[in-house]
Amino acid sequence: MSTNQVNVSAQALAEYSDEKRLAIYKMATAACTHLFSKGKLQKDKFDAVSPILADLAKHDPLFMAHFTAWANKGDSKDMKTLAIFFNALNDADGTPFFKGATRTKPNFRNVSYALLQETDPHLALRILELCHMRFGVQNLLNTAKHFPTGFKTAYKKYLKYREENPDMLRGIRRAGLGNKMAQIYRLTHTSPGDDAAAILNWRQKDRPDLKMVETPDFANKTPAQIAEEISVRRMAPMVALSVIPKEKITTEVAKVLLENCTGNQSIILYNWFSRNGFLDVKSIQELFKKKVSMATTAIDRIDTLTKNADTEDKKEMAEVRSQKRKESANTEALGKIFLHIDASGSMHAAIEFAKERGCVIAECVTNPEKNFAWGMFGQKGVRLALPQGFTKEDFHAALYGRTANMGSTDCIALYKEARQFGANIDIYITDQGHNLGAIVPRLEKIHAENPSFVKPQAAVIVDYSGNRTAQNLMALHDALIRSGIPVAIIQPDSLKESALVAQSIRAALIGELAIINEIMETTLPKLPKWYTKN
Repeated sequence: MSTNQVNVSAQALAEYSDEKRLAIYKMATAACTHLFSKGKLQKDKFDAVSPILADLAKHDPLFMAHFTAWANKGDSKDMKTLAIFFNALNDADGTPFFKGATRTKPNFRNVSYALLQETDPHLALRILELCHMRFGVQNLLNTAKHFPTGFKTAYKKYLKYREENPDMLRGIRRAGLGNKMAQIYRLTHTSPGDDAAAILNWRQKDRPDLKMVETPDFANKTPAQIAEEISVRRMAPMVALSVIPKEKITTEVAKVLLENCTGNQSIILYNWFSRNGFLDVKSIQELFKKKVSMATTAIDRIDTLTKNADTEDKKEMAEVRSQKRKESANTEALGKIFLHIDASGSMHAAIEFAKERGCVIAECVTNPEKNFAWGMFGQKGVRLALPQGFTKEDFHAALYGRTANMGSTDCIALYKEARQFGANIDIYITDQGHNLGAIVPRLEKIHAENPSFVKPQAAVIVDYSGNRTAQNLMALHDALIRSGIPVAIIQPDSLKESALVAQSIRAALIGELAIINEIMETTLPKLPKWYTKN
């Protein structure tokens, strides 16, 4: 379909305002965190986000398609999974606008079909499992399984293309994803061809004579021979570890295993490398650091995966994570950050959040020793000394014993301190329950009395208001906007994943509506040429 055809057809489709899209974008990105835990879908999180994305798919199909393409350029696996699945239910499905019409809607579902072809078996299986889950969304989706015919065809094509390109299947098996592929075959009721079954080592009852690809036997080989073979075969470390005799895993073998690791796999296998003493070997230690620097989603689980690490290793891991977040957040543009923590009566949660996530915020700036400052506010503001380091433990230590105090709340008690510090970005952890004087005239007075002060480029509010509807609930947000300061409001859960941390700060920097424009300007992927040939 030509661009003109898409544009003309799209005009006849329901389309939300930018403000509505922005609200949905915020809700969707806040809810797209830790959707899967230990490989299992967290149903409560899915139930929270499904009405949002189902609404987009039904009422703003154009934005849904572009949002899916945009999400798949990022690092959030959960967002990719949900976007591809719900866009496969897009109202723009290529059918006539109404019965008897000669004009048809564009087929934006093709975006999901195209992106599926590029998706690794791990995520492809997660999406497929959603297709087989019974659920409903009031007034939008009946309670049922939602697996449209076009998406079923896309999965068949996914499998067929890999069978026709056996090197892809071999790579999948070497990466330890053979079982994931087998599950995709089962859930799509597809039988693999003989060659595919052999490559995946999938023994089937109705094909007892099928010659499987042999798993290497390392029992009679030397460690040097084992190292060479797993290198040549490029065996996934998890697969190799399941067949190599323990007594033959020497330093040479361990190094080759690490060379075959992805960044994420290296973090996941940290305890194994450490427990066996391999990280004491300088060459392996240096290679390990290099591998970790290539990690994506596992970066956010470093604290958990390395909880038994020694102090030095924890520090190095934290530095790698920090660097990844800096790269993602484009810290050259961020400059300095001042963190304002609400310590008024009901804000104990804000202090706990700062203990847990303060390091995440500090990690987003270059040289936090010079470019990060913070304080607590209630009736008055108190500037805090920097923590000894910028790890979660350091933030816990710095805030230990600090409690929320009863009394009035002055959300801008530290605004002047932040300007003296030269902060480019102000981040507030608060419920916005301000009740000490009108904010706008006070800000005007501060700048009038201090002409050298520069307003922040943007403010980010980590919102703890919940569902309360007090009259002054948006006092801080509204006052900052009226004062000419761009504001992004994010939910606390958004700061659990570095991809969303950087995204939230960036949204505040360039303006939230600019993010919507960026999403709408994301090119929609096309189906590969081979897709329609057979």
